[in-house]
Amino acid sequence: MNKDLYSALGVDETSSQEELKKAYRKLAKKYHPDANPGDKKAEERFKEISEAYDILGTREKREKYDQIRKGGGDFSWDDAGGQASSSFGGGGLADILRSMFGGGGFGTGGDFGQRRAARHTVVVSVPFTTAALGGTVRANLEMPTMCPVCMGAGGSGEETCSQCGGSGRVQQGQMVMPCPACSGAGNTFKDICSRCHGTGSVISSETMDLNIPAGSDDGSVLRLATPSRKTVMVKLRVNPDKFFRRDGRNVHCTVKITAPQAVLGTKLKIRTLDSKIVLKIHPGTQPGTVLRISGKGVPYRGAKGDQLVHVEVSLPTSLSEEEKINWEKLSGQKA
Repeated sequence: MNKDLYSALGVDETSSQEELKKAYRKLAKKYHPDANPGDKKAEERFKEISEAYDILGTREKREKYDQIRKGGGDFSWDDAGGQASSSFGGGGLADILRSMFGGGGFGTGGDFGQRRAARHTVVVSVPFTTAALGGTVRANLEMPTMCPVCMGAGGSGEETCSQCGGSGRVQQGQMVMPCPACSGAGNTFKDICSRCHGTGSVISSETMDLNIPAGSDDGSVLRLATPSRKTVMVKLRVNPDKFFRRDGRNVHCTVKITAPQAVLGTKLKIRTLDSKIVLKIHPGTQPGTVLRISGKGVPYRGAKGDQLVHVEVSLPTSLSEEEKINWEKLSGQKA
């Protein structure tokens, strides 16, 4: 389907900024994913109009786009994500807009709640063994989504920001910074939205089962689609384990044995990541000995690490008279 950005919003190039905004809000409300759960076509249409307004809704971007548009060429939206291409020489329209407007390019630089939500990261706690071996974690994901009252605008009665003159940027010394008065939007409002307090987004909550890949480490990030088809980045926070410590594909643990067990040898039942096994302590085991259990570590790319068992020998801190005599006999000293 070939469309230019004005056609995507159902307006023409003579429309005012206010008319553009009204057209966008009307279409955004109609095709918003929250109002059309599971409707793929509505989701694609919402992306299309959001990306169109991302350019046309800002005067400076609109002027640059109009310059490109006057040069001719057809504009099309592909199925992969609403990216636009053109018959202009060189790269497609997405590349042209990316070079002109900066950042990730077409459809990623707007200041509306839905686009901000797409980059939001949610931190989810994961048990140590689940992260190591993989599994499922049920999580409650709280994330920002477009405010349903102001449709992401943040308020009404839009005015050009007096501090930055609508550019969204101010200069501080040698640096150009986002305007503190309008947070880089280039405009302010006479009436701030009472629902989102001017941010353009509200917090929504969704519960879903997360599939944790085996070998996930603390800080790993997963890109997921929620049941309402929102995209969210999930950062894993792996809970520490009382027994295990992780070092790459290997896991470490510590066991304590008594002096007689170290001298005579013994058998201990210890935990592994997926079961319990009997570990043989050989006679004469020294403090600080490290025993390796092959294949009981973290799986990674078809292989597994090992479990390293650190042996500590516990010595008595106080002795009964009988115990003292026995220790003196062992040492060869006279009782």
